[in-house]
Amino acid sequence: MKDIKKKVEFFTFYDKTGIEAHLEKMAAEGWLLEKMSAFRWTYRRIEPKKIHFSVSYYATVTDFEPEPTEQQQAFNEFCEHSGWKLATQTVQMQVFYNENENPVPIETDPMLEIENIHISVKKTVLVTYFLMLFLGFIMGASFISTMLGDPILLLSSSIRLFTGIWFIVALVYSLTELITYFTWRRKAKKLAEQGVFLETRGHRKLGFAIFVFMLVSVVLYLISLANTGLQFYMTAYLLIFLAGFPLVNGVKSFLKKKKVKAGTNKALTFTASFTLAFVLMGALTAVTIFGIRNGAFESDLKELPFTIGELLDVDDSDYLKTRGKEDSIILGQYRSSQHPNTYDHSPTMQYTITEVKMPFLYDFVVDQLYHQYDEWRGYDSTYEYVETDATAWGADKAWQLYKDGKPDTAFLICYDKYILEVSVDWELTAEQKQLIGNKICEEQ
Repeated sequence: MKDIKKKVEFFTFYDKTGIEAHLEKMAAEGWLLEKMSAFRWTYRRIEPKKIHFSVSYYATVTDFEPEPTEQQQAFNEFCEHSGWKLATQTVQMQVFYNENENPVPIETDPMLEIENIHISVKKTVLVTYFLMLFLGFIMGASFISTMLGDPILLLSSSIRLFTGIWFIVALVYSLTELITYFTWRRKAKKLAEQGVFLETRGHRKLGFAIFVFMLVSVVLYLISLANTGLQFYMTAYLLIFLAGFPLVNGVKSFLKKKKVKAGTNKALTFTASFTLAFVLMGALTAVTIFGIRNGAFESDLKELPFTIGELLDVDDSDYLKTRGKEDSIILGQYRSSQHPNTYDHSPTMQYTITEVKMPFLYDFVVDQLYHQYDEWRGYDSTYEYVETDATAWGADKAWQLYKDGKPDTAFLICYDKYILEVSVDWELTAEQKQLIGNKICEEQ
């Protein structure tokens, strides 16, 4: 039977009421808090009993102090004389427990307690919340704008899709926490004038839900980069980012144990943080260069699905061929083009294949592609798609683009899960259309 339990907790820093209630419940189950960090709390097995807890905030404390200040020691001694023992502390938060049946409260002045909480919150989480709010608003607005203006561009890019979602989540979380905190503080100050402390309210379930969501979304993001060098790169970057925190915290803890003064500890820790970031990013850059030289970042779209050479039975070896790929768990887009390497009148071709990975979005994607030229109306020329014979392409549906009422050599063709947009500068024959259809069907 283990005597130590470590749990990931998601309490808001200022949620004094929620933390105290949780610790009392844990004690009743036989676990006493022994150590805590931002999220990971350590409990020690005890005999199940009713224990009272009190969370206090000491705003002048920094995380670089090698030991409690004189004022802190005096406060702790006062609490101990009242039956309150220090369980643990983290930065400005101190957790005391008392096994007496009706202990005298540590805090007796609600207004002073509210101000201590506020000063501590300003030094810890408020800056983070406001930064998350600002970035979430800017990036979230960009995400929504792109979703409304060009949803296919957004849904077919893992980096655009996931970062946009992450910033919106950051916006919702930070806004929720800020509104909750300042609403509580306004009401608490009014009640404090009557000598009453208003219980705090945190969002533990919301924090846990966001943690699970972020974890799952990061895994999905990495999966979406499968078969690309980016999967290795982003995994390495994430591991380096996560490894940096315990390493830097280890330097700080080591200096505290050596009784190094707070100012010196802070300077050395920041120096170590900068040096570590420089070394780790340098290592990642070196790995990236090695990967590029060995082809690790080449697209898995090795060849163009169909080429001018195949369609026209000509030698296109001197053509400029470009290909690009955007991919996510929702959509994939593969862009290809061929242009002559000289300024002659050789034929050109470009096309985009959109892969719909979630069938329920198929009609939506087709509708977006079909109406992509609507916004061009009102300009000098008018573009619109007109339905044409799909059997020639071996497809389910097909449209030909018309410019100012005249047929153009651009087409939109629908297959089972692929949607093809192709544009050439010559008249496609029935055989060429069938060849293109066969190539697309082979991809499926």
